[in-house]
Amino acid sequence: MLIRVHPLKGVAVLYFLMCILALVLRSITAWVETSTPVDPFASPPALTLVPVDGFLVRVPPGAVRLPDVPTDLPDLIRQSVSRVSAERLDKDKCVPENDTQIGWQKCLGDYLLAAVDEQGKIELVEVYGGKPSRAGFTVACEREGGCDRGVNPPFTISSPPGWTVVALRTAVLQEDGPDGIGGAVYVPFSSRLDDPDLRMQGLEYLRDAVLAAYYELRAKDVVSRHIPGRYVTDFGTPDHVIALILTEQMYSDTWFASGSDLERLEMFNRALVTLGLNRWKSYQYTKSGAGARGIGQIVGGPYQAIREQYPRADLPADSIVGRTDHHTSVKAMICHADAEWWTFAGDDERAHRAFLLQNDEARRLVLAAGYNANVATVHRVIHACKERWREDDCAATCITDPETCVKLPEQTRLYLLKYEWIYRVLFDEAFRAGVEKSVWATLADRARAQQSAYEKRHPKP
Repeated sequence: MLIRVHPLKGVAVLYFLMCILALVLRSITAWVETSTPVDPFASPPALTLVPVDGFLVRVPPGAVRLPDVPTDLPDLIRQSVSRVSAERLDKDKCVPENDTQIGWQKCLGDYLLAAVDEQGKIELVEVYGGKPSRAGFTVACEREGGCDRGVNPPFTISSPPGWTVVALRTAVLQEDGPDGIGGAVYVPFSSRLDDPDLRMQGLEYLRDAVLAAYYELRAKDVVSRHIPGRYVTDFGTPDHVIALILTEQMYSDTWFASGSDLERLEMFNRALVTLGLNRWKSYQYTKSGAGARGIGQIVGGPYQAIREQYPRADLPADSIVGRTDHHTSVKAMICHADAEWWTFAGDDERAHRAFLLQNDEARRLVLAAGYNANVATVHRVIHACKERWREDDCAATCITDPETCVKLPEQTRLYLLKYEWIYRVLFDEAFRAGVEKSVWATLADRARAQQSAYEKRHPKP
């Protein structure tokens, strides 16, 4: 007997079977997804952008937040800073570095640390003569020689695990303090604090500090001394000043120049995280052997010259205050960018001046070189070596006698390498993506190892 199926009923049956198949496949897929571990480090975190007066600054790539660093870290840091601010070093416990140190001078290089565990518990740890006094705690330094002196040593607690140093109190040189010493409270950097949020906070703080100075000078119509019809803010632009500040805060020119992208990022992110943690106090105690101070590492003589040349900028008469206060230091840096035009202001410089005015990248590099070296030296090298002015063998192309050719100082060539790399990571999307691609595999492996170690200490029931 032949059974005939109505065509519409056949379609309904086929549709029903397809729905059953789809449900089965969905169930299988869900089971596979739940039974297969998801790698959270398979790809880098989403790119974060910080707007800066018409520019977009890209938060640099770097490490992810460690699983045992508390999420409420900013509040814990505030509490820790308050606790160490209320304490004092014990002069009787201090270990002098040499026999000439007397009184409070003996406490240079000794520390009172505040550390937090992953649950947010705060403990104070004394470190005298490099040795912690609290039983059960082992304090180490992430960088050789980095914890001998200063307010930003990369202290870590190697045991017990899961502790992060978030504040310190130490002794610093202070002319009007007892025995020439004062107390300093700071949030020291360590790799445990390097995460995307703190890098972003550092960039946002730097953005706000630069724009505050930039807008004030713009509002006061501080005009260029050398380019008619222009203002100092036309040359000390926010992108240039941000890159310049970060260039000044890399702790080694030679290490940066010879380092990999990952090693450069570690220096770069150290500066950003320091800014995010300490904000207006960042680099307040930084002083070079040449007497350069503060966030912009400005020397006293050039600062006073800028102050006299640009009275409308209202820079403080006190050179130390002017260079360590972020607002006035950034104003001085912006004015300095204009002051560098003096060597290019003559009639015989008309063509070169026009080129620099029209070419942002070339102008920024010349201004950065002049910030590091004397701009007159940079001017002579450019005239002698033309397009090869940044190279170390430009004597071969001198338009004058090669025997008397002026070369750019090696320090300045390294400085420009730093400046250019930092600028491109911040403002060049393709360049930043290339750097991230070159470092992410290593960063991801580190993150997986850290996550695995954390899970071993905290096994699931």
